[in-house]
Amino acid sequence: MTELTSKLAKDMTLELGADMVGIASVDRFEGAPPGHGPLELLPSAKSVIVAAIRIPDPVVDCEDYGEKMVDIPRDKVVPAIMNDFYMQMGHFAQDLLLNTLAVKLANKLEIGWKLRSLPTPNTFNTGLGRTVMASMIGFFSQRHAATRAGLGEFGFSGLVLTPRFGPRQRFVSVITEAELEADPMLMQKVCMRGACGGQDGPKCFQRCTHGALQMREGVDLDSVFIDIPTRNELSKCIGVGEGEAPGFGCGFVGSCLRICPTGMKLTKQ
Repeated sequence: MTELTSKLAKDMTLELGADMVGIASVDRFEGAPPGHGPLELLPSAKSVIVAAIRIPDPVVDCEDYGEKMVDIPRDKVVPAIMNDFYMQMGHFAQDLLLNTLAVKLANKLEIGWKLRSLPTPNTFNTGLGRTVMASMIGFFSQRHAATRAGLGEFGFSGLVLTPRFGPRQRFVSVITEAELEADPMLMQKVCMRGACGGQDGPKCFQRCTHGALQMREGVDLDSVFIDIPTRNELSKCIGVGEGEAPGFGCGFVGSCLRICPTGMKLTKQ
């Protein structure tokens, strides 16, 4: 039997369609919410393999797509574009691809090496409808797994920012008994710590329609954020302000991804 190395595990993950992959050891998740840590989900686990799939630039840059669609009433433009386009091609497509990738990778590890491996759901909402497990508290935090696998750090927006793509990717994880060499944690800061917005403050704070984002007390701005440096008042994040379509607050339209200047935007408008 071929020896299962970290390189082989990552090569398999990339072959299954990931754009990035990193590995974390389970001890990096100490302090996870009760019931949500890798060892509570799979007590024999040794490693967490984290994969990412990028969101294409024109999908993120979609705010003006409805302006010329004269057949859509003006008050329906935002929900039409965001639900029928952005959520489909910027969330649901990636979620389904990532969840499929995770199941395939887990099966490869179990069939090929007899190692119990748990594919964790990418998100509570995949466009297939909500289930009993569907809550605003996820089954397993893909964002925290990504920072612990060395793929990126949290930004002020609460999104994970990677040096390669900024906030423009989504993640999934496989918790496994495979004892793999972990990737080093990120040492470089990615979030601009508010410098992106000049005297007016962080761009994500400025764009936050309902003021949902607030800094946590005692945050060390000189350290890499493996945990979220801000608080996000969820009711405001997904809420609706004056003049906005029902059910489409900032949290549903990709504003944080669109406004963030970090990472590599690969194409030009």
